[in-house]
Amino acid sequence: MYTIVDIETTGGKYNEEGITEIAIYKYDGHEVVDQFISLINPEREIQPFVVNLTGINSKMLRNAPKFYEVAKRIVEITEDTILVAHNAKFDYRILRTEFKRLGFDFTRKTLCTVELSKELIPEQESYSLGKLTRALGIPVADRHRAAGDAFATVKLFKILLEKDVKKNIIQESIKHEPKTQVESRLLSIIESLPAITGVYYIHKADGEIIYIGKSKNIRKRINQHFTGTTRKAKKIQLQVAAVTYEACGSELVALLKESEAIKQNKPIYNRALRKTVFTHALYSFTDENGYINLKIDKVDGRKKPIT
Repeated sequence: MYTIVDIETTGGKYNEEGITEIAIYKYDGHEVVDQFISLINPEREIQPFVVNLTGINSKMLRNAPKFYEVAKRIVEITEDTILVAHNAKFDYRILRTEFKRLGFDFTRKTLCTVELSKELIPEQESYSLGKLTRALGIPVADRHRAAGDAFATVKLFKILLEKDVKKNIIQESIKHEPKTQVESRLLSIIESLPAITGVYYIHKADGEIIYIGKSKNIRKRINQHFTGTTRKAKKIQLQVAAVTYEACGSELVALLKESEAIKQNKPIYNRALRKTVFTHALYSFTDENGYINLKIDKVDGRKKPIT
């Protein structure tokens, strides 16, 4: 038996988020046999970007139940089931954190439909829920709302179950223990970083830069580095001592700064990016009126840096 879950949160500092909405569909592998959907009063501020994304605001949640009022129902509907979510590490972490605040150790086996999709539906352009469901022809109602996203995940999971004919991939993918624990030193670094667009620099203890990246949300991206399980991610986690950053006004500026910084510093874990073959190059030039213009041209597959 499975419970497909989606959670919307307030945003904010890592492990300080609150739940604003939860949807749980109990699924027997063929059909939904039970469900629980509710707004939740998080008793804390909702980040503006989350309000814009989900449409959920504090006024809507004023009379919603608090988490402790629905906790028993969540325990009951998920008991003796495998918790399934698109990016299960996030939803499971949020649930465990909320229950921990109540003094309850909430433990469930988990399955991640992102990981399963990469195994069973390889070579997709993207494994975000929105792009993946569009590619598979799965209709999604109320995107970025718990019920809509959770029900889309039910349909996706049904496809994945059908593709795993021998059921060995899904069985091998079940997580029995949470893998989201972050060392306290790494957690301190994450919490010190802003959720802004910019370029970030990962340093060793002697100050050497070992990785440079860009992101629309620096804190979220560093969290991904620190919870990643690839060989490169694990090496970075062992060596990192500090993360510095430069705020950028746009993704384009961040891209240009990242490219230039990588060329200058040649970080050890940016080797793949340094060897990237660019299909287009970005040029800046001044026109006859003195205005600076940007132009993108094809470079016919030749190695050519963005300038």
